[in-house]
Amino acid sequence: MNAVISDSRVPDIQRQAHDLIIQQTEQWFDWMDRLLDIHRSSFLFREPTPTQLAEHKTALALAIRHSLFCNTFIADPDFNEPDLVSRLQVRVRQLQDAYDTFHDNTLSDAQAEQILKQAFPR
Repeated sequence: MNAVISDSRVPDIQRQAHDLIIQQTEQWFDWMDRLLDIHRSSFLFREPTPTQLAEHKTALALAIRHSLFCNTFIADPDFNEPDLVSRLQVRVRQLQDAYDTFHDNTLSDAQAEQILKQAFPR
């Protein structure tokens, strides 16, 4: 005779995984917010050292890669969290902008200076 486990005793693994992914993504948002705060306070308003720039590059690259990894879970239509996906996409753009500001080699210093003069005329 086969024993039947009642539904009330079987954990809802799908719901638990869903909730855990949301919780981890929210924690990731907190970390990204702190990283972007450090970027603004330590890199936009001060002249960073070469060591700080190297750490900045590594941290932002890691944050971008991990954000894209998180996106594979939350962007799945079955996961059904479009607001979370939207928030993550905004953060990825912010992180990429922060990265490009200091580490994008496709823009020369002269070109960057010209853009800054156009954006912030004296």
